[in-house]
Amino acid sequence: MPPQILSLPRRSGGAVAGGVALAIAATALGLGSLSPAHADPAPPAGAAIPDTGYTLLDVDSESAPYPAPPSLDGTAKGAFDGDYSTQWATDYNGGTPDPMPHYLTFDIGAQHALTGLGYSVKVQGNGPVKNVQVLTTNDADVAKDGKNSGWSLAGTATFSQPTSGTQIQYVAFAQPVSARYVEFKVLDAVNGSNNASASEIVVYTTDPITTPTPTPTPTPTPKPAAATVTTDSVDDSTWQYPDDTPASPFIDKDGTFHFGESHANYYNEPDGSNGDIRQWNWYTGTDFDTAKPDDALNAAGTNPDTTDFCNASPTGVDSTKAPAGSSYTQPNYCDITQMWVDPDSGDWYGLVHNEFTPQPFGDGLHYDAIDYAVSTDQGRTWTIPGHAITSPYSTTRGDTTAFPQQTYSYGDGDPRLYVDYASGYFYAFYGSRIVNKTGGWVAFYEHVARAPISGKMATGTWQKWYDGTWTQPGISGKESNMVPVADDSETGYTPTDEEYDPNTPGTAQQQIKKGQMPATSPLFVMDVTYDAYLGLYIGQPQNPDQSGNAPQEFYATKNLATQKWFRLGDSGSAYTTASWYRWFVDPANKTSSAIVGKSFRSYCSFGCMGDASAQLANITIDAGPSVSPAAAVDTTKAYTIANADGRKLAVSGDGTALTSADTVDRGHGAWTFAATGDGAYTVATQGGALLGVDASTTAGRAWGAGLTLTDQASAGVGQQWFVVPNTDPASGEATGSIRLVNRYSGLVLGLDDTAAATTPGRTWDATSPTARAAAASSAPFGAASNQVIALSVFDDSTPDPGTTPTPTPTPTPSAGPGSTGSDSGSHGTGTAAGSLASTGGALAVVPAIAAGLLILAGAALALIRRRARTTRS
Repeated sequence: MPPQILSLPRRSGGAVAGGVALAIAATALGLGSLSPAHADPAPPAGAAIPDTGYTLLDVDSESAPYPAPPSLDGTAKGAFDGDYSTQWATDYNGGTPDPMPHYLTFDIGAQHALTGLGYSVKVQGNGPVKNVQVLTTNDADVAKDGKNSGWSLAGTATFSQPTSGTQIQYVAFAQPVSARYVEFKVLDAVNGSNNASASEIVVYTTDPITTPTPTPTPTPTPKPAAATVTTDSVDDSTWQYPDDTPASPFIDKDGTFHFGESHANYYNEPDGSNGDIRQWNWYTGTDFDTAKPDDALNAAGTNPDTTDFCNASPTGVDSTKAPAGSSYTQPNYCDITQMWVDPDSGDWYGLVHNEFTPQPFGDGLHYDAIDYAVSTDQGRTWTIPGHAITSPYSTTRGDTTAFPQQTYSYGDGDPRLYVDYASGYFYAFYGSRIVNKTGGWVAFYEHVARAPISGKMATGTWQKWYDGTWTQPGISGKESNMVPVADDSETGYTPTDEEYDPNTPGTAQQQIKKGQMPATSPLFVMDVTYDAYLGLYIGQPQNPDQSGNAPQEFYATKNLATQKWFRLGDSGSAYTTASWYRWFVDPANKTSSAIVGKSFRSYCSFGCMGDASAQLANITIDAGPSVSPAAAVDTTKAYTIANADGRKLAVSGDGTALTSADTVDRGHGAWTFAATGDGAYTVATQGGALLGVDASTTAGRAWGAGLTLTDQASAGVGQQWFVVPNTDPASGEATGSIRLVNRYSGLVLGLDDTAAATTPGRTWDATSPTARAAAASSAPFGAASNQVIALSVFDDSTPDPGTTPTPTPTPTPSAGPGSTGSDSGSHGTGTAAGSLASTGGALAVVPAIAAGLLILAGAALALIRRRARTTRS
């Protein structure tokens, strides 16, 4: 864990609830018992009445459910759920907790002879209570108010810092008290703060305890899994650098691997300085497994202290500081995340998550917004030119005109970027939350916006997905809450008349219960990648069940243009998580989150299984009841590989180099694909040499890296390719062309008039002189057409120069996936008659007239072959 974590990282997206970050602080500070216990050393007489049967009546202060309903962690009910891992935590209020004393009152279900009370709490800096009172009554009206004077004191105790989270400290009454209602009152805390917590509270009785047989709750039928998800293993040692954003991996133009993370704590150091608590951190190495902090880059520009930089940003200048006395010391906090490198210039870009104008209604939270950042010197210095995505609601402090009732919208934040070269668009998946003005977020919603990659994240290029269309602007536009498609909801989003309305009275919980606003989306904060094995975009969201006992869910969509996500399945009991931050990585290259195969790494930072802070799970998603492996290309055929201008990938005359040509023969331009079994392919000449790049050096993944031909025995990840169908951005349907993405470098195959090499993805032409010069110097493929690839079935009628054609029988039409059952097209040069069609790599159907001509040609060819056989025999 990085040193900065010791200064208590803020939870991106909100104030700390449930004492989770308090527990981190306790661990960091090594707190032990502070003083000998003055509580009774032995349990009270009798037995404990199970607290799961208690009913909460009143509480003076509690946190919002952490991190979202239905979790009880943070709420008063967390003290009565039979679970030591959850707790009641009074409202932290962003560092200005509600004052002592604190109390909660509860009904134990019937009148009993009570002999005392047991109290447990997590080992943490803030929260463990010291001096307490236990009061009782049999008056139901008194019991509803912890401040009522009708309560009678039954016992007192002085507690200490616990030695474990399951240690129970006791209050023994001097004599049994007959009562039904109990008040637990906290006068002060062990550390002298105004914070109080309790993991479990139970009362004791000498009466016989009759536990009623509960009415069984019907087990809900889970949504069927479309695929087969397997957790192969969970690794607690490989990932070493958790921080307050997901790690954002990228490869620079020279082939160097980097990933970025960041954090921005709310408070200052004890001496009032900024210290190292607001940073953009960078790491570099061969891959994720070897990357280390880039000390020089981390010390450059504003990277070591982003405080003033964030406050001067477009969001920062419109932000306001929290009320006096708040632990929020700044008006804005910003983290960079989700990186992209511009193929025109090599400049680094990233989305910026802002948390600003803290405590807008005197609560403990803030607003969110998303900007974009640019570095023209490989991360040494940064600018934030403008906003990318902002809330449809007001983000002005105390705006009761916009929010006249009990709730407000948190804004738009926590972006997860997917760069989809198949359609030419950035897709930013992001979240919003609905907050009670009294403190605590309640409902968590998922949204998506997109922008042309050619627009380079600029303000005004983003459009939000709303009511089934991409028509709302990224700045202040409306946005639909995304939900999985289901039998009763085929749209994949909340109907507009069921969305949150700030004019609706009631708390968020009350509105959800009445059906006046949606509950938390199962797709909230979803990381997305392309699964080449399934031919689907897949996502891993934060599970609404944040107990830590829930598996990781996986969802998928065939089409980013229509955003209809369906459930693939989950990781099962072998991997359960409440992860804050997740991302995918392909284990074959250990550098890329853009494309994965059948098996992949699912990384986690904080909230991981077993309370780990850094972890990865090795996951396999295979075919299932309604999902089959994609057939990206028919492996029984040989193809020409051509760009959109018809230039074909060719082997030089001596067989040692790769180039482009207008026409090719079988020996120099026919290519055969073989599936690796996990979504990738090898691409071979007819002699068996494999197309690829040199994966033994970072130069093999630099822009413009030359292609190689390698014998199969020496092949590795550098000789593997993903076949990614291009899609129409309006419909999302495949266009028939593809991109060939090298698995080692993440670069695509590029062909121009004279050369063939690997190049960064682009869907626009480099038009400016600067862009053309940059493209020419580092990647000589500045036209989008250079990397739009058509595969055409190669025809055997064109002999290799200087050879006698070897007759072969007319092949039997293939009935397998990706074939139309015809192999009679493309005579001579491998023309478009055999190009890939738009569905799963199927071959395009030859028009009727052309088919007739080809039949005649086939008959003539058969006659020639018969004569050749007669001559040789």
